[in-house]
Amino acid sequence: MPEAPEKRKYERYNTELKLYFDRSFEVETKVKYQLLDKQNDKPLSRKYAALSKNVSAEGLSFLASQQLNPGDYLHLEVYLPTATKPVHMEGEVRWSNPAAADKREGPMFQTGVLLTKVNGEAVDPTIHFDKKYQVSWSNVLESVLGHFKDLAKKNIKK
Repeated sequence: MPEAPEKRKYERYNTELKLYFDRSFEVETKVKYQLLDKQNDKPLSRKYAALSKNVSAEGLSFLASQQLNPGDYLHLEVYLPTATKPVHMEGEVRWSNPAAADKREGPMFQTGVLLTKVNGEAVDPTIHFDKKYQVSWSNVLESVLGHFKDLAKKNIKK
């Protein structure tokens, strides 16, 4: 089967990370999501648990037990290691596909979300190319990966 052409505008960063210091440990980024009415930001569902897979300057992918529909609008809470509060995000589902099943958990779906807000701030105006590090950056990446940078600094000091 031929590979599909790449459609991504920005590089993805794996959020299933292994961090190495004087010891190694895995960092899981847990997500809670719920459907929102896009017109008035009212919840349309309860919160569901998920696990993030990757993040980009304008998007997030997560693994969950529910399949979502393209166009669904979501509120997401991203729980970062050692953070006292979750990062709040909103965005639109672009795709949701079956993922490899875990026999204990049943069917799983990987879902991609185009993010529109992070902690109430619009995403699009914050996207820029960081010349120093040669990467596309945004408030999405700063809110997620910037926290891992802070976590690494704390562990190095110990």
